[in-house]
Amino acid sequence: MSEDTISFQVNFKGNIIPVESWSLDNTIHELKEYLVESTGVPLEFQKLLYKSVLKDGKTFRECNFKSGIKVTLMGSSQEEIQVVKKADSKIIHQLSNKSRSKYAINPYKDVNRVEDLSGHDYTFHRIEVIENFPEPEKARNILERLRDDKGIRAIMKKHKWNVGTLQELSPSERTILGFNRNYGQLISLRLRTNDMEGFRHYPEIRKVLLHELTHNVWGEHDDNFHRLNRQLNKEVVNLDWTASGGNKISNGEFYNPPEEEKVDEKAWQGGSFILGGSSDRSKTLSKRELLAEAALIRLTKEEEELNEGCGSGKL
Repeated sequence: MSEDTISFQVNFKGNIIPVESWSLDNTIHELKEYLVESTGVPLEFQKLLYKSVLKDGKTFRECNFKSGIKVTLMGSSQEEIQVVKKADSKIIHQLSNKSRSKYAINPYKDVNRVEDLSGHDYTFHRIEVIENFPEPEKARNILERLRDDKGIRAIMKKHKWNVGTLQELSPSERTILGFNRNYGQLISLRLRTNDMEGFRHYPEIRKVLLHELTHNVWGEHDDNFHRLNRQLNKEVVNLDWTASGGNKISNGEFYNPPEEEKVDEKAWQGGSFILGGSSDRSKTLSKRELLAEAALIRLTKEEEELNEGCGSGKL
């Protein structure tokens, strides 16, 4: 073997794929094309790691490849992707046959014969995961952890909310983080990462759940919606007696602007910050209170991202 050729291994989910006698001038893109045949993972779903993520246009020489190294491949095969799409289609087909009544909280009459949830504990009455996808039990554990979360349980009880189904959202739906169907009939959350190799962090998933629970009351992402959503983000900590001090949801902070935060005087005079859709509010609240509410309702970057990732009203 010449100095300009090397042999190494690619590790894909525990399987070792040998790469023998390749030139140092070969590119990462060419390696990916070779791995399509060996693994069935499409090019666009491949991620190669060696010390860091490897870029397609780089040569082995530029990536400091040497004989004997191990490169890690992350990705899902075409067969696995099809399993997800079929499961997704099945879920959508099932939902399309359900009642779309605004007040139908639980349409699943065959599940423990729960026809009227008003007499039951305020909770999520059914949990659904994609059974054919890897590690379904881990997905179920995340949803059960959300259901049993002391802060979430306290919020459900305080607001007297029942949700028919808490469901795993297909990871093939990459642009959506979650959605709420029919004001609490069903809430679906994306649990898996974009590369479908793992699961998203619990605090991030819980924030999306709080966002979707807000849709139990408000359909649009308006001022009323964001006021309630911020209230829930505080309550999930304040109502959880096991939580430590500080304005945090686990490792995720929520927005709580200082009292003295200023807003533009002309904007306030123009009435664009009158919240709740009622001009009577400006008569009952002081100027200071209205300014504080206007500062509070300005969206954070995180809230804008949650709005963009919300599928409520889109599906």
